[in-house]
Amino acid sequence: MQGFNSVNWINILLVIVLTSFATMFAMANLLPVQIHFLGVSSAHIPIYIPVFVAFMLGFVGGVLALSFSRRKHKQEIIWLKAEHERLQREVDNLRNIPLQDDV
Repeated sequence: MQGFNSVNWINILLVIVLTSFATMFAMANLLPVQIHFLGVSSAHIPIYIPVFVAFMLGFVGGVLALSFSRRKHKQEIIWLKAEHERLQREVDNLRNIPLQDDV
């Protein structure tokens, strides 16, 4: 088990804790509710279902926003690396120009 480091244990522990909290929340919130949204009504469902759906929609929205931001930053890094290479070539060219004495 050489490749199984402490980060994996932390991830497993975090998943177990979050799953336990989600299960306890669901068991404590079994009261049936009816959701009305944009003129559409749902059947009577336990209250934890719309809470979990709202949580998951927020999570997915956050992941999408993060991925767009990350893509933007990756493009900026690519542009900056190209600019750095261009400027480095310019500095190297300037170093290779022979010095001329003013007469």
